Amino acid sequence: MSLKVKIFFKTATIACGKKEAQQLLEVGLLMPSGALLAAIVDNGSMPSSDGDQKNIKLIAGPLVKLSTDGLSLLSTQPGYPTLVREDNETTLRITISLEPLFLISKDAWTAKMSLYPSADPDSLPECSTILEMLKNEGVCWGVREKNIATALATMEADNLPQKNHIVARGRLPVNGENARLRLAFSTAPQSGKVQGDGRIDYRERRLFIGVDQGQLLATKVKATPGIPGVDIFGREVSPVPGKDLFFKPGPDILCDLDTGEIRAAFAGVLSVINENNVKVSAKHVISGDIDFHTGNIDSRDAVDISGTVKPGFKVTTGGDVVIGGNVEAANVDSRANVVLRGGILGEKALVQAAGDVDLNFSEGGSVFSRGSTIIRREVYFSTIQSLGDIICQKESRVVASDLYAGGSISVFQVDTDSSPNSLLAAATDPLRYERYLKLLKNLHLAHARIEKWHRHFGPGARNEGLEELEEELSDARSELLPFNLVPVSSEHDKTGGLRYACKQKISIRGWIQAGALIRIGNAETTLQNNYGKGYFALNSDTDKIEFHGAAT
Repeated sequence: MSLKVKIFFKTATIACGKKEAQQLLEVGLLMPSGALLAAIVDNGSMPSSDGDQKNIKLIAGPLVKLSTDGLSLLSTQPGYPTLVREDNETTLRITISLEPLFLISKDAWTAKMSLYPSADPDSLPECSTILEMLKNEGVCWGVREKNIATALATMEADNLPQKNHIVARGRLPVNGENARLRLAFSTAPQSGKVQGDGRIDYRERRLFIGVDQGQLLATKVKATPGIPGVDIFGREVSPVPGKDLFFKPGPDILCDLDTGEIRAAFAGVLSVINENNVKVSAKHVISGDIDFHTGNIDSRDAVDISGTVKPGFKVTTGGDVVIGGNVEAANVDSRANVVLRGGILGEKALVQAAGDVDLNFSEGGSVFSRGSTIIRREVYFSTIQSLGDIICQKESRVVASDLYAGGSISVFQVDTDSSPNSLLAAATDPLRYERYLKLLKNLHLAHARIEKWHRHFGPGARNEGLEELEEELSDARSELLPFNLVPVSSEHDKTGGLRYACKQKISIRGWIQAGALIRIGNAETTLQNNYGKGYFALNSDTDKIEFHGAAT
């Protein structure tokens, strides 16, 4: 008996693309899951008398399986097979691999499709065929038939491969809302709410609000459980329930656990921190500057300073702080909100707040707020970090500065023709971003050490030292790849927080110069052109940042 290998698919090298930019590409027919790709068969002839019949060995590459009898190769999912033939005096080795039609993410949120042209135009699959293949893979929810049809039409028109088209996407769960406070009165905060015409509502925050003993301050609204999602296999995905707010009776507030009411324990002034915490304190008034005459200020109360905080001095408060002048190379730290009637001057100037920060300008200084930051005039060569939003008033300017917001960013003018470029990062946890830069640096150093080794020993050499360096590179890459910058989800789950990130925007109400670095969540891009009025947002289908121009 004489054996041979029978191949059940065809491949050909064709010219793809338009005539002016054609490229040669080896293509094969699209094979369904479970298709027979190759088999060892009897060719029906007698073996030669000298007994030179070769051994035939079938080898299963990626996404291909060998039959139990070892005589055939079958596809494990739909895709495009490729063949490698190794022939020597005694053995014929046939290796078949498969490039998948569908790439399903490990978390089952998305299915992406890659199509390739065919040597036979009549053999291109129909949309219905691909839908059936997708169904056979178990994908039954969020199928995007329009995307499949568009990819097929584009491939037929351009004669080019169509890669990574989203053909199914699950519905992310809607996480529960955290418990919150419903205030019993209006503080008229600078909420930065976008109006219908694109303007921002800037209202002065009412600070030092007087309250009486026993007065109702707020009522707690309970957390919600959220709405379940569903993955592309139709499986329910549980939401993250909202977090509760816990209040304990203290020296300044009285809490009724049954009704959720919070009242003032004594008469004083009220501080509202990030809309989810309240405290009552006395008011400490300081006329003039913070300098050698006053020394550093460390107060549990709200503090009203009429002058400037001079270089080298520090102001620490338990309640709100209002500074009538500037912060000059000094440090201000409030466990509530900070309002600067002036601004920040000098690289050593630092303003920190557990709530919001409101300032006119910053020249070389730094701000960190756990709430939002409001900029009323300009920011030059500064770093602004907020766990909430960053809101710049109309006609304000941001030049050569880094802005990090856990929420959205609204700016007017960014950079000039001659200035260094700014960084605007929305839906980005500022503290995580610092760790992200360290992980990125570790990866670059690992690459550099391997390149240095190859320069010393040569590109083809290997030893234990190289293996250790490659292991370091693998560890650095494995730490960086899943790292997540979106603040509402785990920092080790890069797929988390996508719905939140897609809701955040970087709004431009004037213009922004080319060269600025734009980041939303885990996506980043450097602007190649100047942009006018509009906003940048994250596209959930492509995971890329897109600009949406303002309607004219």
